[in-house]
Amino acid sequence: MNFLGIEAFLTIVEAGSLTKAAETLYLTQSTVSHRLKALEQELNTTLIERKKGHQVISLTPKGEEFISIAERWLALWKDTCMLQNTESRLSLSIGCVDSLNTYIFPTLYKQILNHEISIDLQVRTHQSGEIYNLLDTREIDVGFVLRQIIHKNIIIEPVLNERMVLIRRTAEDDFKQEFHPNELNSKNEFFLDWSPSYRAWHDFWWDSSKRPHAHIDTASLMLNLMDDPKYWAIVPISMANAFKKITDFKIYDVLEPPPNRIVYKITHRYPKPSSIASIKILDEYLKTFKCSAEFIKEQ
Repeated sequence: MNFLGIEAFLTIVEAGSLTKAAETLYLTQSTVSHRLKALEQELNTTLIERKKGHQVISLTPKGEEFISIAERWLALWKDTCMLQNTESRLSLSIGCVDSLNTYIFPTLYKQILNHEISIDLQVRTHQSGEIYNLLDTREIDVGFVLRQIIHKNIIIEPVLNERMVLIRRTAEDDFKQEFHPNELNSKNEFFLDWSPSYRAWHDFWWDSSKRPHAHIDTASLMLNLMDDPKYWAIVPISMANAFKKITDFKIYDVLEPPPNRIVYKITHRYPKPSSIASIKILDEYLKTFKCSAEFIKEQ
């Protein structure tokens, strides 16, 4: 396979048509079509259906399957090009869930970026399951996730542990410091599925067949959506502290609380040789970061 054919295919998929792909690549439509045809001939299969009068492209089943292969091939091609660079540079690709990237790890990332030897840092935001898959195919070097999923080639290590608290907007004459689950109406809840153990705790106290006020998977959405003191959510203390700094949220203890949130670092059992030095540097900064851990102390 060659770079030009892969580039043409992925651009067509992203753009949705040959015409738009040609505009994106600053090429003629016939050139893009020729590159796609050459790739299909090399693979001995049809990737994209050609239908007269249809502007929007339609992928064949083989084309759908080939997208992930093409993306991995392109990533490897870029890595190969980097090896040819005469300047030796360290690189590190991290996959991380949204709440960690937003509320915990920015300080850690700054330390890595300011390392005395320059490190090309790439940070990708994904769900935990996606991060395991990216690490398994070595598309990332390290992952930080919220759940354990067994993979034969992945090493799982707990690195952070923080308690869960309740937050809501500050109300007048609110002198409460804690809530018991029995006091909380699930109809006013903003629910985030933190982990299987958290979900089991949640289902013990509230009927799982009843819907919360909102079920979300991006923590930062709550800042704008929780606009009334009647709404509540259970979140890690790091996130609660961040919300309290930004606006008028109050933090409460939860009686008979859920399990602490555990953050796991995952690495490949057989890492890319080019990433070993960078991972060691990350581990050193992570040790210092864990010792300070100001983000998990109530403020």
